[in-house]
Amino acid sequence: MIIEIDAEGGFGGIAAAALHKRVDVDAQAEPMRQELNNAFGTRELQRLAAQDCSDCADRMTYRITVSVEGRRSRSFTLREGQIPPEMLDLIDRM
Repeated sequence: MIIEIDAEGGFGGIAAAALHKRVDVDAQAEPMRQELNNAFGTRELQRLAAQDCSDCADRMTYRITVSVEGRRSRSFTLREGQIPPEMLDLIDRM
């Protein structure tokens, strides 16, 4: 599984940060591989994307694409307020 994350955000339309990460989950050590599989599974990303985010103005926006060999890639757009803190920490560690 390949996870690609593109993030950008800013205040009042001024870009404050940009991020691009690409991780081959299968190439990670077992503890990290398990964390990534749990956090970035399709069902979990769908659940997070469906959450209300009424206080997300001027916060980071993450576009997360998950590709599994032999299957179609899935992309999800999540706002910072929809992502749990432990998942944000995981993204930082990737």
